[in-house]
Amino acid sequence: MTVQKKERDYLFDNIKAVLIFSVVLAHYFRMSDSFTLTAFGGAAYVISFSYIMQGFLFVSGYFSGNLDKCRSTAFRTFLFPYLILMPVMFGIRYSIFGNAHLNYALPTMALWYLLTLFYYRFLLKDLVRIKYILPISIVISLMAGFVPFLNSTLSLGRTFSFLPFFLLGYYFKKEWIERLRAIPKAAGLLALAALLCISVSIACFHLFPLAALYMKASYGATGLSWYQGVTVRSFILLISVLWIFVFINLAPKKKTFLVLVGQNTMTIYVLHIIVRYIIKYFGDSFGQDVRSYLMLTTAAVLSSWLFSRPVSLKLYHFLMDTLYEWIISKPRTLIRRIL
Repeated sequence: MTVQKKERDYLFDNIKAVLIFSVVLAHYFRMSDSFTLTAFGGAAYVISFSYIMQGFLFVSGYFSGNLDKCRSTAFRTFLFPYLILMPVMFGIRYSIFGNAHLNYALPTMALWYLLTLFYYRFLLKDLVRIKYILPISIVISLMAGFVPFLNSTLSLGRTFSFLPFFLLGYYFKKEWIERLRAIPKAAGLLALAALLCISVSIACFHLFPLAALYMKASYGATGLSWYQGVTVRSFILLISVLWIFVFINLAPKKKTFLVLVGQNTMTIYVLHIIVRYIIKYFGDSFGQDVRSYLMLTTAAVLSSWLFSRPVSLKLYHFLMDTLYEWIISKPRTLIRRIL
């Protein structure tokens, strides 16, 4: 009897590919010395940050069904790389810019995401025991803006603010995915057009401070009153959920050229930071013109392609696994033998 191999559902691979490319492109556009929200690069930046982290956390939550595995792998998969990459990125920054600071309590650049995912994955088993935790997390996200010390320190601001998206992914059912995909594509395209118009309006008319979009600091720290802050954050939560609908509704389920990129987003996410530092060093070489946009877009495409290759993935995991064995596993085994 021949067992037919189950065909992989490529929906989330395609979604993750778009998300990670948006991260890379937005980060590269931001490094131009002449970056401004009213230019094309600024609008693209606002559009991207309306959905990238929310989308990634939703997908991560969706694939976190094994609670015991989430907890047992949280340290090795997220916190350990954070502890290793912080000094590595410090060394790279120092080499490029001639000065840098290393503070484990203040995640550098995009590494905050590793810290936040460690919290979520490790604590998920306890969080889901709380009745009505999903609606509670929405309240927590809104209330976090009132607390000044929930900021970039240990990524606490973003951890509390983005929690609803991770939990939404965890509780989302496969049949709900199919229902959203069954909605006519015209509705998804209409929602996409509306979201693009909203994002461009935010950029061009400065509807609220850009810092509010990051949801990593208190309302006061971003220049908003408490009622403005709650309104803006509620608005961001709403449009982010609408973005998630758009991706689920419009993304293809079949294997495309994006799949390999979507399956290896972590190496892209980590390694593109190095390219970002280099672009920042040459920031005065990039303006808000067609030539600069083409160069930066090309760099984003090449980074996404190169860092998604199997060789990049194998190198990353080889280094992390080797260091983990040397720093964590072997000393722990030795201690056990002694005791």
